[in-house]
Amino acid sequence: MLPSSSISTDESLWPLRIVRFEGAVTAKQFQSYLDESSASLRRGEKHATIIDLSVSGPLLFEQRQAQAMWIRENEQLIRELTLGVAFVITSPVVRLAMSASFYWKAMPVPYLITPHLQSAAEWVLHRFEEAGMFPAAERIRHHFQLDDARPPSPPDVPPS
Repeated sequence: MLPSSSISTDESLWPLRIVRFEGAVTAKQFQSYLDESSASLRRGEKHATIIDLSVSGPLLFEQRQAQAMWIRENEQLIRELTLGVAFVITSPVVRLAMSASFYWKAMPVPYLITPHLQSAAEWVLHRFEEAGMFPAAERIRHHFQLDDARPPSPPDVPPS
């Protein structure tokens, strides 16, 4: 019996998308994910995405190529509308596969790779705050119980 696999997208905190990959996803599941990502871009609204790969197997070579092609085809909209992407990755193998994907096509927006969902949520929270999207930031702060999450202090700059 093959282990189950899925890709689920949660937009209940829009403009935050949370995408969860589980298991070794099929080509059909991956194409559906790309189609959903295209639909999110067509909304024409600024947003950020958390992609949780913590219980996922690595993407197949063909899926990494499809991802790179999708980024190339949508790069202008991605740059205009995506505040950032936080990847939750716990597996060294999945992280290596992600690095290989970025070899084919670098992310055109800021991104974070972290092993913790809370860290990903804090990072996107700050992306929304930096963009002046405070209601979205507050929803994320409340949902993830990030009451103590404050932007990092700027580094001390020596006097000139």
